[in-house]
Amino acid sequence: MASTRADLADLEAFVAIARAGGFRKAAAIRGVSGSALSHSIRGLENRLGVRLFHRTSRSISLTAAGEVLLAELEPRFLGIQAAIDLLDSFRSGPSGRVRVNTLRDAAQLLIAPRMPSFRRSYPDVEIEISVDDRFIDMVAEGFDAGIRYGGTVPEGMIASRLTPELEWVVVGSPAYLNERGRPERPTDLLKHECIRIRTGTDHVYKWELGNGDRMVTLDVPGLLMLGDSELSIRMAEEGCGLFYCLRARVEDKLAAGVLEVVLPDWTSQGPGFHAYYVSHRQVPSALRTFLDHLKAPISDV
Repeated sequence: MASTRADLADLEAFVAIARAGGFRKAAAIRGVSGSALSHSIRGLENRLGVRLFHRTSRSISLTAAGEVLLAELEPRFLGIQAAIDLLDSFRSGPSGRVRVNTLRDAAQLLIAPRMPSFRRSYPDVEIEISVDDRFIDMVAEGFDAGIRYGGTVPEGMIASRLTPELEWVVVGSPAYLNERGRPERPTDLLKHECIRIRTGTDHVYKWELGNGDRMVTLDVPGLLMLGDSELSIRMAEEGCGLFYCLRARVEDKLAAGVLEVVLPDWTSQGPGFHAYYVSHRQVPSALRTFLDHLKAPISDV
């Protein structure tokens, strides 16, 4: 019996390593050492009499035997998880762990306002939120779901819309605009100091003004490039230049008069926040409950 339990644990470790694409990533996800996982796999290979991974100093890959074993095991382990999820109907509510990777804007505007009510409503669900604008391999890093803008969800993933479309605006401080003048048309921005931002794909973002056939895309100039919306908004407040951002991120600044919308007739509507997850996996009930909670209006949570 002990040998059977060890085999099951090692087989589950094998699937985790194959999903993560490496011992180190799988170890970090599982909270164990890489050497412990390596020892488990060596023992498993010895007992099975076949090599499951090709190993080099920099990477690993599945052998033909490893590919066959993964194809057979993965749906079975997913089936076990699905069976466990069915027990939720016998509990007072969902339980388990949910790991989500999200954009900073979504963390601020979507998750933060709803997290307190979620914790009160579902105390048995453990939530881990990683805030990162960079695109990562969600599956390899062990996340259950990611949150991005619609249209940027990676191929092969299931996308679920969390919010309606979002409004984008150009903002600047009154002091800056009084000194440099207020743009009257989009091309006037090319004469201004603009605070640029690098996206999660490592590209400098081009500003999109207007909608539909009237949309204008500009590669604006600027000597200040920042990788964080919060910092960029602060710099715009301080008169360092104009910034392009979600209106919802600066509503309080606009109301207080420390920022104002530039080119108000050229605001732009963009896709809302979307959750995404692996298409072939059963969506755990805890994750499904969390995403449903994010979709609900603030007045309902």
